[in-house]
Amino acid sequence: MNKKEFYNNLIKAVNKVYPFTKEMVINKLPEQFKFIVKISSNFRDGLEDGEITFPEVEKLNQTSKPIEAEEVIDLLWMEYAIPEWINVQIENADDKFTYFSLECCGRYSKLEKHWYHKQEGYSPFHSLSPAIPNDSINENGDIIKKFDLNWNKK
Repeated sequence: MNKKEFYNNLIKAVNKVYPFTKEMVINKLPEQFKFIVKISSNFRDGLEDGEITFPEVEKLNQTSKPIEAEEVIDLLWMEYAIPEWINVQIENADDKFTYFSLECCGRYSKLEKHWYHKQEGYSPFHSLSPAIPNDSINENGDIIKKFDLNWNKK
């Protein structure tokens, strides 16, 4: 995958997460986006052929400041390899921006066979809802009432 494809897949994931989260929460979600990136350094033993880790890279286990989509690609692209999975969800919002959390695998690969979430159509990204309070969901897992995005941070 080249950088342009990687960027396009990020945008596809965002365009999936944003509308369904907007329908779930009472918060106003601006249409200007920023991203907060965390790359895990928890690696499983026994890497497969084609998997790479970067234990010496300083950005591991650190949370980035809010950045633009193009900066996300530059931050995550290492030696032509990308994280094997990236969980995407809306974390917060203010008057100007909606903030997406990107939690990334510390294993990287240049090989598509290692990328997760192909079925979603924008691998390696995985679209997630925000944490949902118990009183906003029924026994079938359906949202029955909108909630404050920051309900669990108060």
